[in-house]
Amino acid sequence: MPLIFSICIVIINTMPYRVNQKIGNHVYVYEVESYWDTAKKQPRQRRRYLGRMDPQTGEILHPHQGFTPRAARDFGHIYLTLNIVNRIGLSEVLKEVFPDLYQELLYLSIFQVLESKPLYLFQPWAEATYLKEPLELSSQRISRLAEELGKSEDLQQKFFHSWIRDQGDIQAVLFDITSLSSYSKLIEYLEWGYNRDQEKLPQINLGVVVGQPSCLPLAYRVYPGSIADVSTLRNVVVLLGEFGLKEFTFILDRGFYSATNIKEMKSEGISFVVPLPFSTKTSHHLISKHLRDLQSPRYGFYYRGRPMFHIKEEITIADVLLSAHIYHDERRKADEVDHLMRRIVEIEALVKEKEFWDRQALEEYMEQSFKGSSKLFEVTEERPRFKLMRKVNAISRLMNRMGKTIILTNDPELGREDILSLYRRKDTLEKMFDIIKNELDCRRLKVSSREAVEGRIFLTYLSLIIYSALSRIMREKDLYRTYTLSEVFYELKKLRAVTLNSGKSYLTEVSKKQRILFEKFDVPVPVVPSY
Repeated sequence: MPLIFSICIVIINTMPYRVNQKIGNHVYVYEVESYWDTAKKQPRQRRRYLGRMDPQTGEILHPHQGFTPRAARDFGHIYLTLNIVNRIGLSEVLKEVFPDLYQELLYLSIFQVLESKPLYLFQPWAEATYLKEPLELSSQRISRLAEELGKSEDLQQKFFHSWIRDQGDIQAVLFDITSLSSYSKLIEYLEWGYNRDQEKLPQINLGVVVGQPSCLPLAYRVYPGSIADVSTLRNVVVLLGEFGLKEFTFILDRGFYSATNIKEMKSEGISFVVPLPFSTKTSHHLISKHLRDLQSPRYGFYYRGRPMFHIKEEITIADVLLSAHIYHDERRKADEVDHLMRRIVEIEALVKEKEFWDRQALEEYMEQSFKGSSKLFEVTEERPRFKLMRKVNAISRLMNRMGKTIILTNDPELGREDILSLYRRKDTLEKMFDIIKNELDCRRLKVSSREAVEGRIFLTYLSLIIYSALSRIMREKDLYRTYTLSEVFYELKKLRAVTLNSGKSYLTEVSKKQRILFEKFDVPVPVVPSY
């Protein structure tokens, strides 16, 4: 019987093909290739994942296409700042007055607030920060922009007018002057004068006007360095009048007190609040007259949770009838007396241990250790050392004025709380001057022309508006107990915008701290990178 052989031939399709697999709402595409497994002696398949199918175009999105980060940029701090800038209306006024430059001005000002660094470092910051539109500003371009701003005085005045118009009801204005120094020898209105920072450099004076109750800078004026503070008030009144601001109360610093100035403000119809310096005979008379009454329960009241005493007296200075509001704060006096007595004891101990060649060397040493201390001691010689004897009457007079403040006004409608509230707001302006010189890098002007100075100061002024708006919210929400403004920026800076190769962007996870900060500033917690 013949043998019959059966041969089975398996034909395998080795050409790769694609398989679509739907999982959930997505369709995933695989490339399939068949092959013969010699070990198991059976056909098998190899699958290679190609990507997810785009439901609209049918295009296959490769595994890394659209998901590989192309860039990660700082986002949270500038998102917060731009929201506040829009809320106070600054961006709209800039766009109205500087339609071709407003974006550059806005981001340069924000850079100064967020980074507190020189403007020539703007470009590296812009590249590391999520900006709505790319912005390239080289150091040379920034210098030209500053000069262009400086030449556009008419546009600056237009900005002041529009900005003040948008501030609504302004009840009072703070006004004070600070000095800005420069090494430049080419700027004609840099002059020698009284330098508030004790720098031996020529300077200009910057007078800043701050609105109340907004606590935002309204306008400023630049004066030659030799002009005295008291000679600027008339020009400020004219300036604000041109901008439509006519009825307000000036809140001034002690440096503006003088009989001549009071008479001039009266003749101009200016309402003002100004502290009376303790160096005047009038202040000595008022304190001596009311020393006992200022501790009497009859004149006590509460102000912001602490007991105080107040007496009002009508006085006349330079034929001008004024109200003198005299305040006494017992807690403040206790702190001041404690500080004084501690320093007196320290000075006595230091002098006892040290030898001096003459009386002048001793007095210079005392003044360096504790300013004004040489007026509180009688010095007797006991070779090889000197001996100090306390001037009891001088120390008593100094202690009698501790905890006290005398404030003058020509507005009879202002009550004791109104006066005190307005006066304490002057600290706002003093802090602004510190911000200008320290936070915004403007202590010394590094420019070479008058136009560049004017432009640089205008940029600083814009930054000061932004900083002040943020700081006001920090105070209102009591955030300064936990953070400085710089710490807020650093915390929010951790929130980053990631841009993918597809051009799409997403945000890193918002932390609990970041969420709380956005809520405190009343800014929506961001979901996607947008302003």
